[in-house]
Amino acid sequence: MNTLLSRISAIASQLQQEGKSPSLALVRARLGGGINPTELFSAYQSWRAQGSPMQQQPQPADSPAEQAVVATPPDLQADIARLEQKLDLILQLLQSKH
Repeated sequence: MNTLLSRISAIASQLQQEGKSPSLALVRARLGGGINPTELFSAYQSWRAQGSPMQQQPQPADSPAEQAVVATPPDLQADIARLEQKLDLILQLLQSKH
């Protein structure tokens, strides 16, 4: 699982550099297939519990697109985070039915 956790961390870092929030769906898409959904979800939750760099310290924006992401109001950021959590839960429930 440590290998999967390190892969998730690397993918999440890459997504953050692209100005995207590393949701479970995006991480899964970058990992490709062949990974047990339960293990993936567990590793993803472990990565989130450790605290991602994006949550701990915002990075300076270089491009106007990144500046727009940084300038997002906190309440909107909270809404986006809440929606991502709900999406992650929905995806987990769907996977557990298969």
